[in-house]
Amino acid sequence: MSQPSSPPPPAPLAQLRILAGTLIGALVVLAVVMAPALGLEGYPPVWVPAALGALAVAVHLLVQAVGYRVPAIAPATPESDAAAAGRAAYQTSMVLRFALCESVAMVALVAAFVVEPRTAMTYVVGGTLSLLLMAWHVWPSERLVRRVEHELDRDGGRSRLWDALTGNLDAGAVRS
Repeated sequence: MSQPSSPPPPAPLAQLRILAGTLIGALVVLAVVMAPALGLEGYPPVWVPAALGALAVAVHLLVQAVGYRVPAIAPATPESDAAAAGRAAYQTSMVLRFALCESVAMVALVAAFVVEPRTAMTYVVGGTLSLLLMAWHVWPSERLVRRVEHELDRDGGRSRLWDALTGNLDAGAVRS
């Protein structure tokens, strides 16, 4: 009798997507909690969505400036070390980008309780802006992984981050 084999663990990219989905989903859950707590009646003064929009633009620019900074992989780094360093750098930068993008929703959360009329619509505006920022800067898409990979490889090292995150590190060895 053979023992049932357990399924292989998901590729690191799938794990990062689960993490990102959980973090992003928390903003939606917060909106669901805010709706009955404050109600959706009324709309915040015009300056509130304008200020949240300006904050979202500032956060976007800040993420562009610092959210993708990762240490470069040295050219002589062994492949396994480069892949591990690349994965760690990607995850660290992803969490930083998440925290920055989430700040818009957190400011909106506070504003929902402080600005008259007190309404969950204030959070909905800020939460929506945060979700858009996260879709662009946090969700581990191929575009984002390749962007970080480019930063890791800027000094001539080869992180092969995309291959490492998708579990295709051996298959990608033929790739030039």
